[in-house]
Amino acid sequence: MEKRPYHHKNLKNDLIEKGIELVNENGINQLSLRKVAQACSVSHAAPYSHFSNKDELLQEMQLHITKQFTAVLQDTVSKYSGTPDFLLEFGKAYISFFISHPQYFNFLFQQGNIQIDLDIGSDKESNYQPFAIYKEQVLELLAGTNMTQSKKEDLIIALFAYVQGLTALATMKNVHYSLKWKDKLADLIEIFGCEF
Repeated sequence: MEKRPYHHKNLKNDLIEKGIELVNENGINQLSLRKVAQACSVSHAAPYSHFSNKDELLQEMQLHITKQFTAVLQDTVSKYSGTPDFLLEFGKAYISFFISHPQYFNFLFQQGNIQIDLDIGSDKESNYQPFAIYKEQVLELLAGTNMTQSKKEDLIIALFAYVQGLTALATMKNVHYSLKWKDKLADLIEIFGCEF
């Protein structure tokens, strides 16, 4: 069998995306650089020019998703921070990102090793960046309220759990919903009824 020519413009990105796909199909334990190379139709040695081992590939896969996800959230913050629509738009951006990339949600939250610290006083720098952005913005919205720190933390967790739950439902293959998720996001988020 003749090998296809090696013409990948961005082999590293292709290997990462294919790795995410393979993990979603078969789990992390079945992933190998050899299998990723085969799926990309390149030589078994090709991935080693980008990753020294499977663990490094997995780290890059997680970073690849996180960079894109963070950029989407930061863009939303820059457009809507401090406005009455912020939570709605942030929630829509969060969920829409994963509706467009369901394989990313499964990898990050079921296969990856991201660490999210829900405590209100957790360090921003060491926390998972997208969650840290969300928490910081909600705390800014709550700054003028009489809520106790404990209630603020409860609200941060409850809102996050709600958005995570909607995202999980919208990205699960075995969940049927006759309407388009993106068309219903505003209604589903607004029903939470957050008023500050």
